Amino acid sequence: MISFDAHGRSQTDAEAAHQTESHAGAGRGGAGEAGGWDVELVPDTGGRTRRPEPDCPVERALAAVSGRWTTLVLRELMGGPLSFGELAARLPEISPKVLTDRLRALEGRGLAARDRLPGFPVRTCYHLTPAGAALRPLLVELYRTGVGLGPA
Repeated sequence: MISFDAHGRSQTDAEAAHQTESHAGAGRGGAGEAGGWDVELVPDTGGRTRRPEPDCPVERALAAVSGRWTTLVLRELMGGPLSFGELAARLPEISPKVLTDRLRALEGRGLAARDRLPGFPVRTCYHLTPAGAALRPLLVELYRTGVGLGPA
């Protein structure tokens, strides 16, 4: 009979019965494994934790895009600087309060910056910082992954 281990790999009952405890978890990371960690998923000690930690690189990346509307605000700013009104027009379903909250959160994380434009009335323009622009590949991959997962 064929069974599957915790990582989805198949093995026969005979193979599973002959594994010792020390070998049962061996090879989890495949080639490139370092001390039981998959070096592609966890290339350095920053992510080698047994619980979510705020300084874990994956947790920082997830926090950067967390919050309803955040990915859409980031998407719009990826095209270049926009005023508050332009952002609101591109995302007509978002309330001004939520848009303000998302922009402040992005500013607080160092992902977006606000510039005051000269003239009256005072206008503001928002743009991504280099750290915010660096999120582009993550957003692209999240989209691709979502397409691959199909509808909920």
